[in-house]
Amino acid sequence: MKLNTSVLVLTLAAVLAGCNEDNKSQRTNTVGWYLDHRDDLAAALTTCGDNPGELGKTPNCINANEARNKITIQEMEDALK
Repeated sequence: MKLNTSVLVLTLAAVLAGCNEDNKSQRTNTVGWYLDHRDDLAAALTTCGDNPGELGKTPNCINANEARNKITIQEMEDALK
């Protein structure tokens, strides 16, 4: 019985560690980073737009949308000059 409990605890720890690694592999990009990397911004906006229910509130989607907003505002200001 003690062996089964130990195996269960170790298995659970391994599963949880694997989930943590998945989260770490997804780097969070800042708004400024997206402003400097327009191709990645376009890709992130496409990905976020394809699945807003699951991804819409993630840091990368929020930052990508904010970068898009800043670009739009800058383009509007430039057009008025």
